[in-house]
Amino acid sequence: MVLALVLVLLLDQITKMLVLEARIFRVTVVPGFLWLERATNTGIAFGMFSTHTDQITVISIAVVIFLAVYYTKFTRVQQVFIGMIIGGALGNIVDRIRFGKVVDFIRMRYYPAIFNVADSFIVIGGILLALTYLWGDKFDSESDEKGRGMEIRQISSREASELDITFYDPESYKGWEGACGWIDQKTKLQGKERGNSGS
Repeated sequence: MVLALVLVLLLDQITKMLVLEARIFRVTVVPGFLWLERATNTGIAFGMFSTHTDQITVISIAVVIFLAVYYTKFTRVQQVFIGMIIGGALGNIVDRIRFGKVVDFIRMRYYPAIFNVADSFIVIGGILLALTYLWGDKFDSESDEKGRGMEIRQISSREASELDITFYDPESYKGWEGACGWIDQKTKLQGKERGNSGS
């Protein structure tokens, strides 16, 4: 999670810095579809709540804290998506604290608002996180079946693992000790019989 968070935050802040330092306000990347156009937004998506910047900042910080505290409740894959969301949220929070507004610069045809890298990762991370919830049971069952298959293959190939060892309890060792003792006793008797037959 931390790596995803740091990468998203750095990418967001570096791209915004380059946009702010550039003298060109509009650049065509893909003609008729994608442009880089510098703009600012004091609200959230689509310019909503533009007069409530302070409240938006507080809510954003609260959401980041909540996700950071409870991220261990999620799977490792989900933690990566949460890192993307937190990284994007922090990127916009830094803008609001520094400038009182968010720096946007990506405009796409058919999309009604200009956005930035942070917004992109918040949306992508949120969608992927939602998908893992929708198909979470399926993924868990598949991983469980794979785990069971691996354990069976380990046992059949006589490969030991810590997981296999933890299944035994002290009572089971008594049985093994008795079996080993019986085998040792039988081996001694067989040895005496061979010795007697040789003499």
